[in-house]
Amino acid sequence: MIILGHRGIPALIKENTLESLLKAIELGADGIETDVRLTKDGTPVLIHDDNLSNFCGEDIKIKELTISELKEFRYDGMTIPTLEEFLLSVPHNKCLNLEIKEYEAGEITVELGKRYEGNVIYSSFNHDLITELKNKYTDYKFGYLFGEEHMGMSIEEIIDLFKHNTYSAHLPIKGYLSKPELFNKLLPMLREMCIKIVFWTVNSKDEIAKISEYVDYLITDDIRIFK
Repeated sequence: MIILGHRGIPALIKENTLESLLKAIELGADGIETDVRLTKDGTPVLIHDDNLSNFCGEDIKIKELTISELKEFRYDGMTIPTLEEFLLSVPHNKCLNLEIKEYEAGEITVELGKRYEGNVIYSSFNHDLITELKNKYTDYKFGYLFGEEHMGMSIEEIIDLFKHNTYSAHLPIKGYLSKPELFNKLLPMLREMCIKIVFWTVNSKDEIAKISEYVDYLITDDIRIFK
């Protein structure tokens, strides 16, 4: 099982800061899951929300700021890193799960990620984007990310997504805990298709005790729980 720090190690340090991302690696994470958005001038940066409210209390959209303007905002002295800064700082041969938060960030995220010497998985809640990217970049790893908005999909609809050039399924642990019957049916089907199974955000060993045989990647807020 590969353990990824969810936006670094937010249990200790502000999520998606370079300090948090690298601290997770230092404490033993096999890799990192992080989020990619674009600034006003098209620079890919690592932040989950589309504004600065959670980062530093400022209700300003990321897409309204250039990278130089964005760097003026800080939390406890830390800034929002660019994807390039992260890729240059993280050790080689780790696993990176780059979650693409918006359509416009798709291709540039893949193009930059290609430079990293390690295992890179690209995922998104935007299934149309992943389908488009996996058909264009056939030699790279892509995964469909599922949230509450996808829980109404039938198993047939879900399985159909994975029939061509798909590496992984990114599933919410909360979904499994609320609908175990659905997941107990889905997981063996994905395994038969040789799809890697990623569960997010797992913050207790008990949450995956009954399905650990199906978990290839685990994303957690505190990698110390599992390392």
